[in-house]
Amino acid sequence: MVRQLHLGEFIDGASNVELIGGQFMRKTHIATANGIQAVEHYRKMVRFFATVDVVISLEPDKVLNGAG
Repeated sequence: MVRQLHLGEFIDGASNVELIGGQFMRKTHIATANGIQAVEHYRKMVRFFATVDVVISLEPDKVLNGAG
């Protein structure tokens, strides 16, 4: 799986990549390496989000739409 990510096959399909696992599973290392690969070899822009940041950013939307 890591090799497939490194090849950048997900880029053409404009897919997101989610790395899920426990602590010390090297998720940040893998994400950073693949981000650098995408920038240097494919001239793409990349963004990283921690799950907690995504959840926090969605919370106001949940409140505004009356959910919860």
